[in-house]
Amino acid sequence: MNNQEKNQLIIQEILKWKENRLLPEEQCDFLLALYTKGGEIKIPNQSDLRKQDVSLSIWKKIHFALILFILVSVISLDYYFHSFWYITSGILSVTLIINYFFYSKNRANISKRYRYLFIFIQFLYILQLSVFIADAAGLGNYINFAIILNGCGWIIFGYLKKLPVFKYVGAILIIAVITYVVFFKYIG
Repeated sequence: MNNQEKNQLIIQEILKWKENRLLPEEQCDFLLALYTKGGEIKIPNQSDLRKQDVSLSIWKKIHFALILFILVSVISLDYYFHSFWYITSGILSVTLIINYFFYSKNRANISKRYRYLFIFIQFLYILQLSVFIADAAGLGNYINFAIILNGCGWIIFGYLKKLPVFKYVGAILIIAVITYVVFFKYIG
C-alpha cells in the first residue's frame, strides 16, 4: 500500500469519525486539512463510498447464503436420496473452488469476521468432502478418524491464528465423535 492509499484510508476513517461524532467537528476538520494537505488530495464523495460498501455487503450476504444453501443441500441430498458419491463430491469440489476464487478476488475488501466465517465454512466443506471420499473408497471405518483429523486441523488453525472459536469448535467436534463412537457403537 503506497502513501496515497494510506492517506485515502485515513481520510475515510476521519470522515466516518466526523459523521458518527466520535471526535469534535473542529478536530476532524483539522485532521482532514492535515491529511489532505490543505485540499490537495481529493476527498472521496461519501455517497459513492456508501454505495460501494452497500453493494459489496449485499454480494457478501448473497455469497454467504449461497454457500450455506449448497452445503445444506448436498448433505440433505446424500441423507435423503443417497445420491452417488461422485455427484455430491463434484458439487462440493466445484463449490469449494468457486468460493476460493470469490474469496481471492475480494480479499482486500473483506472484514476479518467475514474472512474467518468464510474459512469456517470452507472447513465444513472439506469435512463433508473427506467423509464422502472416505465412504466412497470403502473406508467407512475410518470416517470417524477423518472427522477427528479435521477437528485437529480446526484446533491447529485456531491456535495459529489465535482464534479461540476454532479451537472450541474443533474440540467439540472431536468430543462429539468420541462420544458417538463410545455410546452408540460400543455401548448401544
